[in-house]
Amino acid sequence: MRLICTIDPKDSQEDGIAFAYYLTSQGIENECQQILEEGRFQYRIWIYDEDAVTKATELYQIYKSNPQAACYVISSTPQQDKETVGEPPPVRSQKRSFLSAAPYGPITLFLIFSSIILFVWSQFSHDPRLPSLPGVIDAPSLSGIERALIFDDPPYLELRDKLYHLYPPSQIQAHQPPSEEAQELLYTLTTTPIWMGVYDRVVERLQHHNPPTNPAMTDFMSDIRHGQLWRLFTPAILHFDFLHIFFNLLWLILLGNQIEYRIGSLRYSLFVLCVAAFSNLGQYIMSGPFFLGLSGIVCGMAAFIWARQRIAPWEGYLLHRFTLLFLALFVVGIFALQVLFFFLQVFSHMEFTVGIANTAHLVGAAVGYGFGRMRRLFSIQKKIES
Repeated sequence: MRLICTIDPKDSQEDGIAFAYYLTSQGIENECQQILEEGRFQYRIWIYDEDAVTKATELYQIYKSNPQAACYVISSTPQQDKETVGEPPPVRSQKRSFLSAAPYGPITLFLIFSSIILFVWSQFSHDPRLPSLPGVIDAPSLSGIERALIFDDPPYLELRDKLYHLYPPSQIQAHQPPSEEAQELLYTLTTTPIWMGVYDRVVERLQHHNPPTNPAMTDFMSDIRHGQLWRLFTPAILHFDFLHIFFNLLWLILLGNQIEYRIGSLRYSLFVLCVAAFSNLGQYIMSGPFFLGLSGIVCGMAAFIWARQRIAPWEGYLLHRFTLLFLALFVVGIFALQVLFFFLQVFSHMEFTVGIANTAHLVGAAVGYGFGRMRRLFSIQKKIES
């Protein structure tokens, strides 16, 4: 399906519907898309058959030179129109939706509302921040719903929560000694494996110049290996705070609606699931299970649209180069900052962290770009349902 022209009746004597009728009379199957831009209607003419694009373009150039010619005038009698030019082409109206250049699709709406519901749910069920204890990994305090949906919920977390029940934060802050049972559980924690990513293992190796002794690899992807495959995707619809979810959903609306509208909900679902799975897996390998958010998928969407703009510009994706530049500078800038902090950790033994899922961003962008380069699998559908 190829876009051959956009007709603005306000700027010329051209009539999009009349020209679409004329193409139909010439045996060229087409679709006239009505869009609302800056308060006025315009018409986009799409050609279904790639082999007819050249002829249709030539006919449009002839039409532009004299749009008032008799052959382009639509009769006032509908029956006569049908007899002379055949069935009229479909006219599809595309009105801008709130914050979006395309109508909201069901998968995009699912991502938006599920993210909001889970965010509100988790905020009301969060435990207070737990104090640090020697020998206990400083993992975040997660709500029950977050524990059920993060990439992996290792047994270590259950033991840690039991420890803080036996040795509550009030006693820790008052510097009271732990009970004998709490001391035994604290020792158990030091020998319980938990995968915290290759980043920490590399830092530990470089700091101490010997292999790390933590047996973390034995607990790699334990829940997913036991059949909880939803965890490959569900970290994407969890968020830490209001700004985190606000900006992720804003980018999702701006980018995701365009993709779903053009390739359809089924292929859009495949795209989202694949980008989420690969970006989440990459982040888990790098830093362990404690990451949340749609940003990996969002980066994949931006890269996908960028690729489609280059190999199939007629599909009409909207992504200004300055918007893409902003996203690229943000991702690359945060990655460069993490590299700087890495060297500071290794050589100064100081703890620095960015707290942003850089690996998910980069992997998501790479997967999205790869999908965008596929000329057929994610090409625009022959007919786009409004």
